[in-house]
Amino acid sequence: MEQYLYSSIVSKNTMKILWLAHRDPLNPKAGGAERTIYEVCTRLSSRGNEVTLLTGGWDGCIKNEHIDGIKIRRYGKRAMPHLILPSILLHDNFDVVINDMGHAVPWPSAPILSRANIVFFRHLHARSLQGQVNFLLASFLKALERSYPLIYRKEIFVTESSTSKSDLIKMGIGEERIVIIPPGVNSDLFRPSKKTDFPSIVYFGGMRKYKRPEESLYLLSTLRDKIDGIKLFLVGDGPQLNALRELSKKLGVEDNVIFTGRLDYNELAMVVSSSWLNIHSSITEGWGLSVIEASSAGTPTVAYDVPGISDTVENGINGLKVRDGDRSALAEAAMNIISSPERLWSSSLQVAKKYSWERTANMWEDLIFKVANKQHK
Repeated sequence: MEQYLYSSIVSKNTMKILWLAHRDPLNPKAGGAERTIYEVCTRLSSRGNEVTLLTGGWDGCIKNEHIDGIKIRRYGKRAMPHLILPSILLHDNFDVVINDMGHAVPWPSAPILSRANIVFFRHLHARSLQGQVNFLLASFLKALERSYPLIYRKEIFVTESSTSKSDLIKMGIGEERIVIIPPGVNSDLFRPSKKTDFPSIVYFGGMRKYKRPEESLYLLSTLRDKIDGIKLFLVGDGPQLNALRELSKKLGVEDNVIFTGRLDYNELAMVVSSSWLNIHSSITEGWGLSVIEASSAGTPTVAYDVPGISDTVENGINGLKVRDGDRSALAEAAMNIISSPERLWSSSLQVAKKYSWERTANMWEDLIFKVANKQHK
């Protein structure tokens, strides 16, 4: 009996983990969500755990690949990972399955075929669907999102911010089933450096409608005649990029904008750390990783006070928040920081020190261990 009990307990450094996601860190469209997957999974793997990432691919991708200890299995693009999942769960025995909701579509076969599941709720997609997809698809995805409590009746939900936790509670998920695990930051990469000789603003994020990157151009158009030599670094790519180039011409600020395109993390960190100010303008976020990365580089943020950002921007310490959509208030906040930036350059670092990927991975590992062993009792 003692031998049976011992063998049925999962060891913390030998767990077999299946992470379900719609993209992996090497996907050309990878962003902040995939950064969290990479940082957490590489650390879980380095501690002796076996981590498999089941995901969709892209044209020309390698189907099976190992990256820094993560075993990546790519099938099709969007729907195929969902279709292949039952076969994988029936033929392989995982201690825990992570249901990552980077997109709104749930993984219904996971709770049916696996007893140990954790649901990773990024943010409420219903807020960000407008303008991204057509009305019928948006209605369908919203309905899928509302079905989470029916599909995942007993599972633990992980989310990154207090606002996302509130959204889950409103959806009918019991508070006792919700765990907040905020992302970390790579302070070795995002670190203070010499600021530009001219006043500079950086926007770094996806060029998508719900991210509202155009707000950075409207901000620049307001500040250009008030601050000599001001420049905006627009970092990233996406479907809105061409429209942004046209808008910069329409607003007459094209000479003050530097479109960098997509940068690797080393190049990105250099641009962010050299900038005086970061702007964040999304409709909603699960967390707002870029805010903490900017803080770690000694760059404060001006932002609209929206879900997710409420947690990451500490007013007057690592930036300033204003009422959502109030461009005048956003410009005033930016003016206040740029006019005397040194205090927030320094205090932003103190906020970033609260976060590390090591701490985030520890919290994930502890939770995975508890869920795995609860099913073995």
